[in-house]
Amino acid sequence: MRRNQVSVRNVEDRVRELEQHARQIRIDIVTMIHKASDGHPGTSLSVTDLVTALYFDIMNVDPNRPKEADRDRFILSKGHACPCLYAALARRGYFSRDELTGLRSLESNLQGHPDMNKTPGIDSTSGSLGNGVSIGLGMVLAGRLTGNDYFTYVITGDGEIQEGVVWEAAMAASNIKRVA
Repeated sequence: MRRNQVSVRNVEDRVRELEQHARQIRIDIVTMIHKASDGHPGTSLSVTDLVTALYFDIMNVDPNRPKEADRDRFILSKGHACPCLYAALARRGYFSRDELTGLRSLESNLQGHPDMNKTPGIDSTSGSLGNGVSIGLGMVLAGRLTGNDYFTYVITGDGEIQEGVVWEAAMAASNIKRVA
């Protein structure tokens, strides 16, 4: 067998594995939102493939060391898509999948927007649209100042792209080598 055939097969296997994770996350999203009788299914489902690729293939994260200095960071700027993030974090092992049924309940760690003080694996609290890119840029700069080597990923929503703070952060990032 040729070398490139083996790598193609490995890629195909990896894609199938990611598709399975994404399918399970979608099931979790619909189940959570239905049980809570509240939430944003379209917004959550729209980022599933991106979040799956990040948490199960791209990002350097370890649920056993969620505060590791050199871990990659993720910011869900459109925080109302948090059911997707919660499902990915639970499937990745940050907390029990049993907690997913508590979405948006008073005693739950899984509120309507990500809260870094309540939910394991959340790198930034979000809710106010437009702040994610600025927070991400700040994390990148902090990493440089402290000598930590990590990537920061931000998912924004179309509704916040018109916010001035998004464009100010993007313009600032474009002037800083290796940030944008």
